[in-house]
Amino acid sequence: MSLIVLLEPELQRVDHLGSGGEEYVEGVRAVHAAEADPSVPGAPGDHTLCGADTRRMQTVDYRPSAPGSPWYPPKWHGTGRVCRDCDRAVRSA
Repeated sequence: MSLIVLLEPELQRVDHLGSGGEEYVEGVRAVHAAEADPSVPGAPGDHTLCGADTRRMQTVDYRPSAPGSPWYPPKWHGTGRVCRDCDRAVRSA
């Protein structure tokens, strides 16, 4: 199975210390996996392995460096952002 790694966006509130102001920046809610779309090289299919719509998600250019490496980039390890359902689907494939 050829996988595409996707980031699900989320707006996060940022407080400006001392100024009393705040703003919102785009962060990451979850890291998902989707099968590649066979008709469009490098693009994900319509849904992630957990069933989420991929249209608003950002594609991550990542391929595991060695057999047994996680399907997602190392920076997301231990963050709690990796989708458990996608992870379970990848591991069972």
